[in-house]
Amino acid sequence: MKGAKILIVDDEELIRWSLSEELAAAGYRTFSAEGVAEALAIVEKEQPDLVLTDLRLGAKDGLELLREVRKGHPAMPVILMTGFADLSSAVDALREGAADYISKPLQLGGLKITLERVLETAQLRTRLADAHRKRREKYNFDSIVCESPSMREAVAMARKIAASPQGNVLILGESGCGKDRLARAIHYESARARSPFIEVSATAIPEHLLESELFGYEKGAFTGALARKKGIFESADGGTVFLNEIGHMALALQAKVLRVLEDKTFMRVGGTEDVVVDVRVLAATNEDIAKAVAEGRFRTDLYYRINALTITLLSLRERREDILPLTDFILGRLCRELGRPRPALSVETREAILNGAWPGNVRELRNVLERMLILGECECRPKGGAAAPPKETPPPPAHGERELDLETMEKTMVQEALTRCGGNQQKAAQLLGIGRDSLRRRLEKFGFKAAVAAVLFLILPLAASWAGWFGEAKKEDPAKTDAFYKANEAKAKELMAAPGAHKPVAEGKCSECHGDPADPKKLKLDYRPLCVSCHKDREEGLKKASVHPAFKDNDCSLCHDPHGSKEPRLLLQPAGELCAQCHQAGEDPLKKAHNGVTQFQGSCLSCHDPHASDNPKVIAGGKEHVPFGSRSCEMCHDDSKDGKAALKETPEKTCFLCHADFRRKSELPVVHPPFAGGDCLACHDPHVRRRPGLRKDALETVCFACHDAALKNNHPIAGHRTSKEELADPRRPEKRFDCASCHDPHAGKQKKLLTVDPDSSCSACHDK
Repeated sequence: MKGAKILIVDDEELIRWSLSEELAAAGYRTFSAEGVAEALAIVEKEQPDLVLTDLRLGAKDGLELLREVRKGHPAMPVILMTGFADLSSAVDALREGAADYISKPLQLGGLKITLERVLETAQLRTRLADAHRKRREKYNFDSIVCESPSMREAVAMARKIAASPQGNVLILGESGCGKDRLARAIHYESARARSPFIEVSATAIPEHLLESELFGYEKGAFTGALARKKGIFESADGGTVFLNEIGHMALALQAKVLRVLEDKTFMRVGGTEDVVVDVRVLAATNEDIAKAVAEGRFRTDLYYRINALTITLLSLRERREDILPLTDFILGRLCRELGRPRPALSVETREAILNGAWPGNVRELRNVLERMLILGECECRPKGGAAAPPKETPPPPAHGERELDLETMEKTMVQEALTRCGGNQQKAAQLLGIGRDSLRRRLEKFGFKAAVAAVLFLILPLAASWAGWFGEAKKEDPAKTDAFYKANEAKAKELMAAPGAHKPVAEGKCSECHGDPADPKKLKLDYRPLCVSCHKDREEGLKKASVHPAFKDNDCSLCHDPHGSKEPRLLLQPAGELCAQCHQAGEDPLKKAHNGVTQFQGSCLSCHDPHASDNPKVIAGGKEHVPFGSRSCEMCHDDSKDGKAALKETPEKTCFLCHADFRRKSELPVVHPPFAGGDCLACHDPHVRRRPGLRKDALETVCFACHDAALKNNHPIAGHRTSKEELADPRRPEKRFDCASCHDPHAGKQKKLLTVDPDSSCSACHDK
């Protein structure tokens, strides 16, 4: 690597000069330093590609310089040289992370070879890290457009699946709706992200070759097998295999795949010994897999094996809320790839895109947008034929008839399914095409306990009016009670029906804020006192030590829409975009405050309170994590070279630095899967939280993110008075009885992570 920057550190000036001259003549850019302090200053300023240092540097030695460089720049290679070489010092250097160890007097020819080798290795590691980072950025869950409820539910389930390193997944959906994209997101957001992801399509490889591609073969297994070859499952050991179009796989091959799923073993073609692998299998198909099982084209046992975790992606025409956001997202990516300015789509074009049939789903949408960009067209011409006919406006409901909404229809379908199945929840779930857990969640959502829901549904007659058990409380007509609503009824109705309507707006209480029915701009009070009259906690915020200027000097409408918004807290736009209007991440003060980071993931609100705080820089109220409070960001993050926050390996190089006792926990007989996978961030916030242990939410809420809440009602302790009445825990004074009363959320010696022997659990609290 000619042109690489090398820092030479030695307390002898002659050695520094001679090495600088020789390496400069060889094409390197050199810097020299006499001691540790001077060397560290050059490292921070010049960012050399390699440090070549003497072991003995007077008061401080080369090992101390090595530790400091590794702490701030872990990817920067350091070579130690010494005239007092011995085995113990070499071992110490390599343990501290030195790239190599050479003895004096130096052989310049050998030194140059060593430098080339170390620089090439460092460059390769940097490229691999960059490639891995780019793949994670490209395929993470945040890059998936999910405006529709069905897509949000699918992505939420995928996030839970990715939090566990095990569990086979079946993804169903039409061709082109994003099954492969979701599979990659599950892999790159999981603990297996640094291991291979290999995709194979059952329809792209001839049937007689697919077996050898999946499982490999031994030398001489068939004509042309001149050497042993690893198959896809063996090559992906530790990672993920994505079996696309598994519904078209031959029956004979399905049996071998089933064995891999069940016991993680297989035989190569022509082999006699089992090969053991650790892979997660993600499968996808656009086939009606249940129909294929019924017709005998797909093995029943394989279907039930891969059907443990099923995600169904609806076609694009069934989730039209995603069409325009997908259009904007794909258009932005295509413009960057093609190096073209982003065109402004006309209203007619966007309407045509929104109403298109899109039989090819997202793939067809991307192809149409790409053609429009390349050919400079400004009109949308989907390949799938004419645009879908405009939706007919449904006739107004008859007098006294309740308007339909999604929740009402959902309740009706659940009731009908339970009635048809005689109250059997399992059969009702199959009839509805959802899992039993999903059905239970809907029963809880509608206000019924799982144990009595079936009985209640059977008692309720199908023809009964929804006004009663399911009907909403009869609301007063705001046109009769609210003068402003009556004067502006058309606009008020529009705002009431909009998604995310403010509570007073949704209830038609316009006169709570508006003072003059003839002048919508005339409010009863200015914005801030008007808002504070309901939101008293904001009034207290103005008394805190640090108040955000936007909150102190401007009215609430600067950030919030008083009528409604799809964003949380009625924000005008996502919090990060609001902050970016005043705070430029690339400016020096902000860049310095964030340790050089200028590109952020997630919301600013995870660390900052946009209103007020007792903490400088308006840090969110709550308990700060010690490294965050001390701003020692480098304990967990790598040095930012591209403005992005790069997290070191979790938990080995981050959490376990301080919480070393948890490393020992990971060696216990029973380890909780999220903890075993190193995903501490699934439960904890590394910055600021009000809850103990920096938990993201209440312990039970965190637990039930993975464990179905119905488990609580069927748990052995469910009927116990302590749990039922939410009393204090006898074994943990001043703490409520919750999951941690019996279970350790990380690891333990007992099955099911129990903290006590189940045979003596009662005696732990009760005397005989």
